[in-house]
Amino acid sequence: MNSVAGKVALAALAALVVVGCADESCPPIMVDTAGVAPAVNYAPLGEVLAACVLRNGLADREELPRRAEALDRQLAILAVTGPTATPGLFPTRDDVLTYWYNAHAAWSLKLLRARGCPRLIGAPAMLDRKFPLDGRTMTLRDIGAILAAEDDFRIAAAVPGATTNYARLPEAPIEARGFRQNVERRFAELLDDDIRVYIDVRRMRVLFPPALWQFRARLTAEHNRKYHTEGATLVTALLGYTSGPAQRRMQTAQGYREVEAMSRELLAGEKKDKD
Repeated sequence: MNSVAGKVALAALAALVVVGCADESCPPIMVDTAGVAPAVNYAPLGEVLAACVLRNGLADREELPRRAEALDRQLAILAVTGPTATPGLFPTRDDVLTYWYNAHAAWSLKLLRARGCPRLIGAPAMLDRKFPLDGRTMTLRDIGAILAAEDDFRIAAAVPGATTNYARLPEAPIEARGFRQNVERRFAELLDDDIRVYIDVRRMRVLFPPALWQFRARLTAEHNRKYHTEGATLVTALLGYTSGPAQRRMQTAQGYREVEAMSRELLAGEKKDKD
């Protein structure tokens, strides 16, 4: 990895200083749903993603405000539609999971620009900021918990988000058709992503995003039980879920110290290189 990429990765994965919202509450975000009918419609999100997603899978902070109207239209649709509010519109589990993926992407984008909270928003504040979704009040943490309850941990680990705490944003809304194959591809891309899963050769450590790190104990225990070993690392456990470049990358990190990394992308006003 070149020095520029290394600097970007280190900056993106540096420990977050949690400022604000610890001592004062962040009010729920309101969405105008007047006249909005329930529908499985991700077209407004598609408009936002097509315009705002950069090559690194993060959001263009300069373009995002220009797409505020489209994003708000999508959030209004999601607020009155969902597996709980309108179960008949989601006949399969993949339809449900697709909804949560697109909702997580949309709301993570909204939270980048949310006002009514201190300028520097810490990770817990972003995870626990309340908003209307699926006919109820929810948070990003709630969506994450739903996805983490699935049998395949990769579904939660590969959820799209607007910071490096999550897998990259897609350039178009996630579709129910081929959802499982898409998850496998996204997970492989996550492990091969030197911004989100950063291998710090100099310090001999691997920095994992929270969306993947949350499964560390589960995956290492499963590996030890399956292979009758002790002391498995997350890197070792992940080798069984990888192939190609992602697997080779994990192999290079064998024996490295493992660290959870919180993204600095949560700090309002930061800009990413468009190159």
